[in-house]
Amino acid sequence: MIDNEKNNSSISINNDDQQKQDDKNNNFEENQQTLTVEIDVQNSINSKKLTEESTTTKENKKEEDDPVDWPKRKKWIVLIVLSCGAIIGPISSTIFYPALLAVRKQLNTNDILANTSAAVFLIFQGIGPLGWAAYSDARHTRRNVYLFSLILFVVASAICALSNNIWLLIVMRCFQACGSNALHAIGPSTISDMFISEERGNAFGIFYLFPLVGPLFGPIFGGYITQYLGWRWIFWLIAILGFIVLIFIFFFVPETYRIHKTSIISSDSTPVKKKFINPFAPLILFRYPNLSIVLSYISIFLSLIYTQAALLPREFNSIYHLSSSYTGLVFLSPAVGYMLGSVIGGKYADYIIREAKKSSLIAHIKNQKENGILKEVGNEETIGIPKDDVILDLTIIKVEPEKRIRGTWFGAIIIPICYLAYGWSLEYKVSIIYPVIFSFFGGFGQLVAFTPIYTYLVDSFPTKSVWVNANLTFLRQIIAGIMSILSVPMEDSIGTGWTFSLIVFLYIIITLSVIFVIFKGKQWRLKFRKDFNIGDDIS
Repeated sequence: MIDNEKNNSSISINNDDQQKQDDKNNNFEENQQTLTVEIDVQNSINSKKLTEESTTTKENKKEEDDPVDWPKRKKWIVLIVLSCGAIIGPISSTIFYPALLAVRKQLNTNDILANTSAAVFLIFQGIGPLGWAAYSDARHTRRNVYLFSLILFVVASAICALSNNIWLLIVMRCFQACGSNALHAIGPSTISDMFISEERGNAFGIFYLFPLVGPLFGPIFGGYITQYLGWRWIFWLIAILGFIVLIFIFFFVPETYRIHKTSIISSDSTPVKKKFINPFAPLILFRYPNLSIVLSYISIFLSLIYTQAALLPREFNSIYHLSSSYTGLVFLSPAVGYMLGSVIGGKYADYIIREAKKSSLIAHIKNQKENGILKEVGNEETIGIPKDDVILDLTIIKVEPEKRIRGTWFGAIIIPICYLAYGWSLEYKVSIIYPVIFSFFGGFGQLVAFTPIYTYLVDSFPTKSVWVNANLTFLRQIIAGIMSILSVPMEDSIGTGWTFSLIVFLYIIITLSVIFVIFKGKQWRLKFRKDFNIGDDIS
């Protein structure tokens, strides 16, 4: 039914009888410039209004302390603080590499133990978030995880700086690793708490600006600090950085955890029964193929960051005879690519969902017209969706999360092409400009591919986003640790070109498996919802 007498900019679609329509017309007199679209999520039409300025309707349905309803400025402050703070974990993993020789000499140890102090950090960076995720889920908190982990990180970093033997350094590096990666692992869950589905892609893109460039800048800072201040100052400076982040989180990051109300009541989802904290609980999600396939896919191409960080200094020094400072500048090329790809990939991920929702709405309206439920309203422009998204609340329109996977293919094609070209350009010692350009576009492709498919995981596992993040960190760090250890002997034995060719070959295989997620993802998602008693209204 369409009322053009009272309000020319209002459209009402309703499958109820005429008497209810007359009652609704009275409400339009009080709220102008209102677009009302009522859709039945289960069968045909669900009585929900889409409004631009009707604050009365909004207040009736929103919860008082729901982070989704926070002012936009508050959300962005939290997002920026977490993004800047999350660089601690990634940068701490690589900033120590240039200091290994100095540590071996000063602590009078051997290469194996010195390298072990770096290797255990990567391993415990993957294990630690499992415990933090289990604690966050059991105690219904995000903020306390950040505070406790940062305190652990600062204390452990200070003890590392004071260590006089290699064994104390190794033990403290384990604790430091556990405290360093909580923001990186739990931060996306806070974003999921605050932002609705069609806003998460852009939010994730902003969040990952700093964490994913940390491994590239770490060796640059670590080299200068070790040369001019000594290796102990590496730990003093990151301890100070951790303390600053702790202060900012204490004052600017409130609790965001939301207890979702499911339509299926089960004793398993009762918060009272969550007493025992099982640090390995998040690993149960690996039994769902859509998660295990996608996480493997992400971890393989993100491991290229660590492989490149391990090989780049020796390659550009031996081939192009660059000094340490100039080699550090080469890291800027992939870093800029990561940052640009993160922003563009996030916006593109949200664009895909918005367009899918608009298409679904138009198709629904046309279907109602064809069935005679909705009277003829004129040409296509009359029922089209306005370009200004402000007047259209798309949150009530549901689309399959698998739609997001479409956004990853552009980056998925760029990655193998660029890294094959990068490896073989170094193998044949071509002009330095070519590997620099290839590394930029390779980094760009990684983040364009990452953001949409990662957002797919968050949308596919509602109420368990913290487990998803912990599992990603766990698998990524394990694979990155293995790749960084094997990259140097692989390059020495088969060459730079074949080293990157082998990694790209593994990447292509796992990329092809993502196709199964497109066709079978919905079935696996429904199984997850059934297993964890999550209703269809939770997203």
